[in-house]
Amino acid sequence: MRILALLLITLNFIYALPDEFDKQRYLKGEEIFEQKCNNCHVKSMDIQLLMKNFFEKNNKLLKLKAPTGNEISYRLKHQIGSMEDIEFHLEETADFLKDYLYYPDKSKTICLEGVIKHFDTMPSQKGKISLKEIEDVNFFLYFLEGFNDVNEFYHDETQF
Repeated sequence: MRILALLLITLNFIYALPDEFDKQRYLKGEEIFEQKCNNCHVKSMDIQLLMKNFFEKNNKLLKLKAPTGNEISYRLKHQIGSMEDIEFHLEETADFLKDYLYYPDKSKTICLEGVIKHFDTMPSQKGKISLKEIEDVNFFLYFLEGFNDVNEFYHDETQF
């Protein structure tokens, strides 16, 4: 019984979202993503399938127009700033997205070279999405992939 309790506590810690998580804001960001980003960016896909698509099939399997939301989620958290202070990290990732969406340039990409080579540089979203909407989409993307990188799309990037 003690082992079961310890296991439940451990799983709760792994899957627990931090205090900074706000479900209403997450849902608002998801709605904006679906309205303004989903034409090019699929929300989530299995990472193994994505890696096969990009590295074995040259994007001919899925014919994606842009990186998926869960790819962006992972990259935002691991390429921009530090996850030690979530509140500050959310600001850092939002600042990155604001700059990238208004002034896109492949030299600023956070995606893997083997992925980004399949896409053209996205058009500027200035005038199409507000700074506040970008902050909400950032919040959604930040937590989409799971805070502790534990969700159905979890992967170990060192395998690729």
